[in-house]
Amino acid sequence: MFEILINVEEMRDDNPVVKTGLTLAGLHDAYATGLNIVEVFPSTMAMPDVMTALAMQEHEAGQCDSWWAKQCCQHGVNGAWEVIRGVYVPVLARRSCMADITVSRLPNHEAGYPTGMDYVTRVLLAAASPMLLVPPKWDGSFRQERVLVAWNSTQESMRALRAALPFLRKAKTVCLVDGASDALPGITPPPLPVRDWLARQGITLHSVQKFPSTANAGEALLVEAFAMHADFLVMGAWGHSRMSELILGGTTRHVLKHASLPLLLAH
Repeated sequence: MFEILINVEEMRDDNPVVKTGLTLAGLHDAYATGLNIVEVFPSTMAMPDVMTALAMQEHEAGQCDSWWAKQCCQHGVNGAWEVIRGVYVPVLARRSCMADITVSRLPNHEAGYPTGMDYVTRVLLAAASPMLLVPPKWDGSFRQERVLVAWNSTQESMRALRAALPFLRKAKTVCLVDGASDALPGITPPPLPVRDWLARQGITLHSVQKFPSTANAGEALLVEAFAMHADFLVMGAWGHSRMSELILGGTTRHVLKHASLPLLLAH
């Protein structure tokens, strides 16, 4: 069975992550696990008042199982509610090992973390499952009619593409932006034959264009996604050295910071 893990930070009906994750589960007859993490900061573990507050928070979160059951029922899906107390990043990364897709929010830039150092993208770097990241102002729907795939023949982009297959098979329009290159024939591996592979998977590409030859490929990708009215963007994350991405910018960093549509990312 297709397994979806939904990272629930706010237990409210209009939470875009909850609505998107459950809509996705309904479209693919998936099992939807809602996860709430009661965050622990190790430096405060010796404080009795803190431990009491955490226990109370964990108990209150556990009482939301009936709320989750109601959400699942409204979307016509089976699911479960889990509450885990622990350090946020390793807890979410470890639990995601059991999921085919983890649905969470796009990084919250108002929290003060630079892009790439926030919780969500640190989880993405460590997680065993691809992640569908939802903008904070998203309407909560998950449409899969028009999909843009950013491809550069890396392992990361292949993992993202494989994760997107169930959605691409239902899409009416799939466009691919190809950034693969064969700069050093006979030395570096040749580009993966992605078009033939997609054809064998039953995916027909509506269009293929070269990856934009610009210093800001991330901006060009988002412009292309907007122009084709893409429902979401599929791409591999942090294809280059993560440190160089943080210092120099990078496609992943720009897309995470400026995207206004859901992103399906894999590392």
